[in-house]
Amino acid sequence: MNTEQPLDDQCQRGDTLPERHVAQISLEIPAEKYLYSFFEAMAEFQGEGNPQISKNMTEEQFPAYVQKLHDQSVGKNLREGHVPSKEFWIIDADGFAGRIILGLSFTPGPDRLGHHVGYAVRPSKRRKGYATKALEFLLDEARKLKIYKLMPTCGSTNVASRKVIESNGGVLLNSTPNDYALNEELRFIIDLEPSPPYSFFANP
Repeated sequence: MNTEQPLDDQCQRGDTLPERHVAQISLEIPAEKYLYSFFEAMAEFQGEGNPQISKNMTEEQFPAYVQKLHDQSVGKNLREGHVPSKEFWIIDADGFAGRIILGLSFTPGPDRLGHHVGYAVRPSKRRKGYATKALEFLLDEARKLKIYKLMPTCGSTNVASRKVIESNGGVLLNSTPNDYALNEELRFIIDLEPSPPYSFFANP
């Protein structure tokens, strides 16, 4: 989305979270106090060839980077073609464990039927259910913002991410060519629209 690595439609690997780990995970707004765990995570992403920030970014530039993420949520200093987005950091007992992003606006059309969702879990934290729980928490944040249609996607061969999306109510919409990989991209809709209350006095 508005990160160095395009995340708007690129869900990373995840798995089911054992119940004993649930209390260790929270979503928090980006903060300078996570500097060290953030850079440790960025080194892991870099090591697998999936950089999330510029390789030239220094610790001294970190406060400005955090501020940039806050600016994105209010539509300030956006790059051309980007929409306002709210980024949350996935936090556990060790600090920064990943990020998850919610687009705050979109233009309805054939290719975009819901708000962007993107996430990335640091490699050492994968297959522990972090992504599944983070997306669940993000849906709560979306409801607070009165955002009721989300459109996460993943590669057609990314079985783990598909499980993450479907376990959070995602319904497969279709598949399209993927700009970032050779396989197709699966598009899902998560509909959070509250159901109208049932009335016994409704007209037949």
